[in-house]
Amino acid sequence: MSSDEQWQPTGQESTAELFEKAVSLHTKRLLGIARAIVGNRASPEDVVQQAFMNLYQHRDRYDWREPGGLLRRTVVNEALRILRQKKTTGLVEEGGPASSEDTPVAGMIENETVAQVKRAISRLPEHFRAALVLCEYENMPYAQIAETLGATVPQVKTWIHRARRQLAEMLRPYVEGKEKRS
Repeated sequence: MSSDEQWQPTGQESTAELFEKAVSLHTKRLLGIARAIVGNRASPEDVVQQAFMNLYQHRDRYDWREPGGLLRRTVVNEALRILRQKKTTGLVEEGGPASSEDTPVAGMIENETVAQVKRAISRLPEHFRAALVLCEYENMPYAQIAETLGATVPQVKTWIHRARRQLAEMLRPYVEGKEKRS
């Protein structure tokens, strides 16, 4: 069963079985969320694993038939906790996806652009970054983002607006420099 398939519980599974299936179905997407929030300041795999461990310890408290929201909220909270704990500033960029362009120069430009955007996102305040990631990368509606982050919808809209504005400001020198080179 691929991670994109929908799995329907039969009602015969134990809580541990439901938990394991939820983890296997959602891990890839949760890693993407963690990676977008913590960048390289912490290992996204460690963030997701810690979130899973926290949930597993209290697995009997939750309904595992519809676990998507619970898993997202737990990973976001763990990522924000890690960021608050580690206020490091050094970043090591991971390699971006291969370019669809034919020339090596175009691929280098695309990789540099991706790196610049990642750096800018990593410099956003925690809640701005989390709200932006959930909106842009997870395509979540504002109400769901608000629930996940424990905020109000107007607060989420403000965070996303400010995050976009700050990103545009941080990336302006890069974009202007790129236009001059063209």
